[in-house]
Amino acid sequence: MINRIKHAFVVLLVLGNFSLALSAPPKVTRFTLSNGIKVVNLYVEDSTDVIILSYLPLGLANDGKAKAQWSHLIEHLIIRTTGPIDFKTSSAETMADNMRLEFIGNTDNWMQGLERHAKWLSGLSFSAESLAEELPRALSEIKFTEANLGTHKWAFAAWNQVYRHGETDVSMRGDVQSAKLSELQEYSNLHLVQADRVLLCVIGGVDSKTLKGTMEKQFGTIKLTAKTFPNPTASPNMAKDQNATWDVNVTHYMETYAIPRPENEDYPALYIANMLLNLVFMQDTQLKKLTGYVFCGVDLITPEQIYLYVSASLKPEVDIEKVKQRIRELVNPLKQSENNILVPMFAQSLSTELSAPPDITMVMQQIPAGVSTAIALGNIGLRWGMLEYQYGDTLPKFANLLANVSPADVAAVVKRYLTEDKRMTLVLTPRALK
Repeated sequence: MINRIKHAFVVLLVLGNFSLALSAPPKVTRFTLSNGIKVVNLYVEDSTDVIILSYLPLGLANDGKAKAQWSHLIEHLIIRTTGPIDFKTSSAETMADNMRLEFIGNTDNWMQGLERHAKWLSGLSFSAESLAEELPRALSEIKFTEANLGTHKWAFAAWNQVYRHGETDVSMRGDVQSAKLSELQEYSNLHLVQADRVLLCVIGGVDSKTLKGTMEKQFGTIKLTAKTFPNPTASPNMAKDQNATWDVNVTHYMETYAIPRPENEDYPALYIANMLLNLVFMQDTQLKKLTGYVFCGVDLITPEQIYLYVSASLKPEVDIEKVKQRIRELVNPLKQSENNILVPMFAQSLSTELSAPPDITMVMQQIPAGVSTAIALGNIGLRWGMLEYQYGDTLPKFANLLANVSPADVAAVVKRYLTEDKRMTLVLTPRALK
């Protein structure tokens, strides 16, 4: 067993025992509780594991002005409202556009897991003792990512402060260190459980018929607030290219492009373009010499806009212009259809992946050495719950549209959206290097 693992894109959950006598994909059932909380159940016959995940709207790209990573600290405090954290059964993660709370259990204690989630979502009071203990833990995650050049999550939070709130010096540590307990409580009460923005995903050996009644009793009385996020405060005339300092000891570069929402006909091709860029960034030897990690994504989501982003942590004393130039050299080929020969393969694979959870037996046969079957099950639930949260009722249609994306479609959207005039750039420099 391991403790909580933090990462910008993937969290591997270490779960309980998992029966090897499994076959076929999990059975997916969706239902909505009387108060509007949405539930997706992935029933895995013969599994003795039960993993419960709550997806909530607080996120690093939506925090208020001078409140960098308040959502992350609140995540720590929420988990503590039910007592000291047992990392074998409880964990959490705050991403750019959402927060995820986790219970890792089994068919014997899954009802206790539901009860724990219900308490987390019900607005229990934070304590001064919890704040004193959890603040250093939250800050220690910055220190860990600094050492490993994995500062992408904090870059989302800083991007939010710069572009949505006009800040030029971002206090990733300072903003949470100065936060008062009463302010954090009020912030959580206002933004944590919003109407149409709460989803629970349950994967494992509990079927939906058994689950429905119990969940209505546990969660049906929770009152959801109206949709509300801290309002942006930046000037609408802000320049596209920004430089800012932050109290993180890594230089970080981001470029962002406003893109349409998933309902738009261009979105599937943009999604595949993002996947292709991740592949070329990962394989490029020049970028590896200059950066710690480079990622591309379409999950930088604010209340006002969705962005495709490129995020790069820089190795010490690297020329930022070389990083910018190389990224653009890797993006530009996608503007030509003949360079997009991988698109049909990506399109079919992603369409299948987003149409239904994977076959359990196949997953178990393909997991790498040293990775338990329990980790694999947890990641199926985590991944599928995230898809359900981000795409909701549009997920089936989106999955179907992906299958028809062509090389020409990808070239067209890259030409239209990933252009110089639409590019926004942010260079984050440590204060010590200013």
